[in-house]
Amino acid sequence: MRSDLSPYEPALSAVPGDPEALAEVVHREYRDRLLVRDLAAVLAQERPGRRLLPLFELLPVRADVWAELLACVLQELVIRGMRLTRAPAAVRCAERLRELGHPLAGLPLKRSRGERELRVPCYESRRWDGCWTLYVPEPPELPDVSALSTRPDGGPARENAAAARPKGIVDGGDPELIGAAVEHWGPTLATLMRLPSRVAPADLLAPMAVNRFLPERLREGVVLNGVRTDLTWVVADLLTAAYRPATYVEGLRGGYGRLAVWRSVAGLVGAPGDTSVHRVNELAARWHWLAFRVTRREPYWVDRELAVGALSPRGDRLGLLIAHDTD
Repeated sequence: MRSDLSPYEPALSAVPGDPEALAEVVHREYRDRLLVRDLAAVLAQERPGRRLLPLFELLPVRADVWAELLACVLQELVIRGMRLTRAPAAVRCAERLRELGHPLAGLPLKRSRGERELRVPCYESRRWDGCWTLYVPEPPELPDVSALSTRPDGGPARENAAAARPKGIVDGGDPELIGAAVEHWGPTLATLMRLPSRVAPADLLAPMAVNRFLPERLREGVVLNGVRTDLTWVVADLLTAAYRPATYVEGLRGGYGRLAVWRSVAGLVGAPGDTSVHRVNELAARWHWLAFRVTRREPYWVDRELAVGALSPRGDRLGLLIAHDTD
């Protein structure tokens, strides 16, 4: 029996069923594309993937809400680990979406190398009121970097780092591309810098080491202590950030979070935004990946912070994405 309190019940009740019936429900009940993206995530979570495969037989004929739902369901299933390259209906549907120019159509139909450690966001229904709430798993804790902490009052370590600040750093890259995964968050630093001399990854891990490359306005307010990590950790952290709602803005669901993650990774390694995920994986595998714990000199309320970096194979370029969600 349909609950008027749950916006997803009409579609959930129609699966499994003939795709035409579900398409009719979607066109009638889900004209808001943001709701369609959430619906795709709920369907992929609440119904076994094999029961959703018949949906892809009804190919979209135009870029409407049905096309949006199919594109998002494809990606939500892939995020959950389903290998759709072996599902002919899904492959044909993806080809049709590419013909329609759908923005998600270029994403692969299976997890890439960098997506092995994804933590899947989930929706939970509170049956007593019909509401569905998104829960996004937190990323794994960074290794303990307390031994690298710097005096919060800005003592000698800060002065030494300031004195050692290299000259001639050029900010570059595409900030909007690098920051795609956290576009709905608050203030963000997203940059790809060409360094005046080569550095090794270990050179960025010592106390205050990376801080000397930060803009003055940020360098005065935060301390970044880094650890080595890998692409899979960064991708998982970025997907969490993309799906997670910010203080006042909803997250990027329905596969758009996955698209934003790979745009951010492409930006961090200096690749164009339309580079294929496969090619971005190849490029990113050659870079050195870092994660940073943020310490603020004057703490204020921050819901969540993200700070990751990518150092080029030659050690002459440094991509940084530093963001926090706050009022």
